[in-house]
Amino acid sequence: MTAVVLGTFDAERWWRPADLATLPAAAAADGAAESMDELLAGFCAPGDLLVTRRPVAPAVVSGLAARGITFRQHACPVPAAGTMESALLGSALLRSHAEFRPYAVLPDTVRLDWTDGLPPSPVVAEVNSKSWSNDLALELGLPGTGTVVRSVEELTAAVDGTVVVKDPYGVSGRAMLEVATPGVLRAVTRTLARQDRRIELLVQPKFEKRLDFSGHLEVFRDGGWEFLGVQAMNNRGFRHIGSAPPSVELLDLVERSGYVEVLGSVAKAVSAAGYWGPVGVDSMVLADGTVVPVLEINARRSLGLLSLLLARRMPGFRLWQLELRVPEGLGVEDVVAALPWPEVIVLSGSGLAAPGGRVYLGLVTDDVRRLQDAVVAALTAAGLVPRGVADAA
Repeated sequence: MTAVVLGTFDAERWWRPADLATLPAAAAADGAAESMDELLAGFCAPGDLLVTRRPVAPAVVSGLAARGITFRQHACPVPAAGTMESALLGSALLRSHAEFRPYAVLPDTVRLDWTDGLPPSPVVAEVNSKSWSNDLALELGLPGTGTVVRSVEELTAAVDGTVVVKDPYGVSGRAMLEVATPGVLRAVTRTLARQDRRIELLVQPKFEKRLDFSGHLEVFRDGGWEFLGVQAMNNRGFRHIGSAPPSVELLDLVERSGYVEVLGSVAKAVSAAGYWGPVGVDSMVLADGTVVPVLEINARRSLGLLSLLLARRMPGFRLWQLELRVPEGLGVEDVVAALPWPEVIVLSGSGLAAPGGRVYLGLVTDDVRRLQDAVVAALTAAGLVPRGVADAA
């Protein structure tokens, strides 16, 4: 039974109410999300149809096939202000497939769905809000909660010491600000007051953390659920740049803290709200060993889930994002040619071009540091210079 796999990666943009005020420097994304859809190849089974905005580069397709990841593909150009799903409305291409596995459920996704297998899009938007997940964490009595504020006055009152202020639909470091001084707070409140729009923000303490991780589950339409596993996360600032199998320490903390039982409560809550499908829960271990089980809930597929599933195929798999400076005339084919090792899989980057861009690599190794150093050296020798290199998780 073949499936159609596709999706718009900046889903939060389409869930976010249009009347919400925005934080300073919390404007549109840099466009990188538009080129990430080829990462969904990792969710494909042989024979599945992967729909992307641009064709996946032959060098990437060949590298994936060498690791057993095969799929059929269809490229669908998307208008700048639209979604992949809206561009496919009315297309007969997809209806010969029995399953539909989108990255996330948007209003256009439901209109496109020919299988009647997706939850209502307003429900999906609701449970993806950071306000909703914070309310749930408060209800469950969990550590690590914050305060939802709906006015400049409430924001000012909620800021105590260094805090992180989050848009309810911010993602991967966008629309999140650290507020550590009165001057920064004044800049934020001035920006909000000028907009004459509805305010809704989550204010959380800036935690002293030991590590970030994510938990993954599948919630079924009948209310049942399955725990899929956890992944360690590597973040740069507030932005996710890598996932990896959990350490023995993390697995021990997960077991001792009752983490899976908390995920069961999350599953019950999202199901009661009317959602079913994949769920990723961002979590944290604080410096004192306290587990913060629910920082936010992502009711969609995620890079952590991708990494977890690929690790089942390739034990030791780690997902690593790299930013590259790219000279004129070079592209992803040169990345693939520079890394001719079976331990390295180029997962995305078909649109890579001068002056630079982002690629995602899979590293299959027990000696991560050695392989990372070798990758950086090989790419630099090929003229593709990594920028701001950070370790894989």
